[in-house]
Parts: sequence; C-alpha cells; structure tokens
Amino acid sequence: MEAFRLANAALAIDIFKNLNEKNKTESFIFSPFCISSSLALAFKGAKGNTATEIEKEFINSIKKPYPSELEQIDIKSQPEEAKNQINTSIKDLTNGNVKNLLTEGLINENTNMLLLGAASYKGSWLYKFNKSETKECEFHVTKTETKKVEMMQLDARLSIRTLNEQNLMILDIPFAGKQMSMLIIMPKSIEDDSTGLEKLEKELTSENYVKLTNPSMMGNSKVKLSFPKFKIESSHTLKDNLKSLGINDAFNEEVADFSVLSEKKGLSVSEAIYRASIDVDEEGSEAADVIRERVLMSKTECNVNHPFLFTVKHNKTQGILFFGRFTGPPVLS
Repeated sequence: MEAFRLANAALAIDIFKNLNEKNKTESFIFSPFCISSSLALAFKGAKGNTATEIEKEFINSIKKPYPSELEQIDIKSQPEEAKNQINTSIKDLTNGNVKNLLTEGLINENTNMLLLGAASYKGSWLYKFNKSETKECEFHVTKTETKKVEMMQLDARLSIRTLNEQNLMILDIPFAGKQMSMLIIMPKSIEDDSTGLEKLEKELTSENYVKLTNPSMMGNSKVKLSFPKFKIESSHTLKDNLKSLGINDAFNEEVADFSVLSEKKGLSVSEAIYRASIDVDEEGSEAADVIRERVLMSKTECNVNHPFLFTVKHNKTQGILFFGRFTGPPVLS
C-alpha cells in the first residue's frame, strides 16, 4: 500500500510541476489516476526498453484489470471517422461529461497511436452546504486584486492541520460515504503580490506532500468553513511532459517496441491527450450535526478566499485521483 501511495504521489507532483511551468497563475486540474491507467495499458503492449521506461515510475501507481476484448479503430485510412468514434466512446464512458476530447487536426493519416484519458468528478459532500447561506464574496486572486466568487458556508467537524511556521493550512472535506475526500492545501495568508502559492509550489515534492497530508497529523475540529463554489475543466497534451519524466522510446518511431500489440515496425505513440473536470457545489448527503455541539465550543475559522491547491483522494489508500489548483473564478482551459 505504501509503495502505491508513494508512486501515485510522485506521478501527481511530477505532472503538476510540469504543468505549472506552462501556466503559473490560472486554475487547472488533471487526473494522475487517469494518466497512469493509460500508461499501464501501453505497458501491457510494450517490450524492451519501451516497457522499462514506462514501468520505472508510473505502473506502480495503479492496479487495474483491463477487458480482454478491445475496440478496433482504423486511424490511418479514416482519421475523421476515427476521431468521431473515439469522441463518442469517451462521451458515453463519462456519462456525457466529456465531449469532443479530440479536436480538429489531432488525428490524421500520420497518426500511429494515441494515449487518451478523460475523467470528470462531481461528488456529493458528506455534509451539505446550506444553499441559502451561499453568498457572493471577494476572492483574493493576489494580495492586491480581488474577484467576486460564490462562497459556500458550512459548520461541521472536519480534519484540519495548521502549520504556522510554514504559513500553511490543510483541510480534509469528506464526500458522501467517506471513501473519498477533497484535500485543500493553502497558505494561511498571501505574503506577496503573487497568488501566494509560488513558495508552496516550488517546495512541493512527493515526499513532503505525503508528510504534510499524513492523516495521523490531522486534528478533528469544529470548523466554520467558507469555501468557493467552482467548476474547472482542463485539457492537456502531455507528450513533452512524459518525455521529460523519462518516457522517450514510446514516442520514437525508430526504437519504440510495441510488438505485443502489432508486428508492424515503427509503431509509436504520436501524442498523449488528457482532459479532466470537476464541479464543486453545495450538494451533500446529510446535514452537519450541530445540535449536539456545546455552545461554548471554540471553532476554527477557515476562510478559503485565496488561491489553493486541492486533491480528490481515496482515503483508504491515500491515492490521488485528481490534482488541481484554484486561483479564482472558473477558467476553462
């Protein structure tokens, strides 16, 4: 279990660092679980150094069976039909939440093989936010700039950790069933004129992520929470990102070895394309039990009114299903 957690965290942080280099200010989301799923499928068809490079960091982060029968698509001679067929399949698999993953021009007669992944999430909280208390508030995009955002309100017992010396607050908000939760990592305050996340993002590694988010270090407390309502959808082409993390042969026609999939020489991955989305609103499965709380019990104020990082995680394994950043009102990328 620990090997899985470390491998999953390493993949998530490595991809985050790469995406962050391209865009240091806007909101975005991706799914480490989705990426490692497609890489695991590619690994099953690879041999030699191609397989070794994929296995090195990515395969230990997922254990998932695959169907014995796979759908065949003729990309070479019918690229437009192939694109439509793939888009329809992904739309169906995501219950209509992900549409047109492949846009015009991404498939042509020169396309060999694609790594594709799509993931969307709209969970129901364990404790529902009271819609009547949601109100428009100022969200501090930077220390000096604000934008309006709908802010949800909740009083509930939650797991929280405050690190004053590191200017960090970590909050765990459970989803219905308690199998999954959203983990918020944010500066307690913005210390400069940027988004306030730069120091955290620069110092973030898989090792300190695991230490920061260790459940045994979180305290259970009555929390008065203000949290933004938001939607994020992001599309990423990750060929260059994966190459920078050590997967090179798979993208090189001269050396790629996918002989398990086909006897044809020169079969290589043309591109890796992923889309992820999340929808966060007030919906929950039950009301917070505030009646039994002592009136004089102190509350921890947690006003999430400035940029933060978040993950959606599986609580038993601590596996990261989604990783993202929110820096203000919804931005589609």
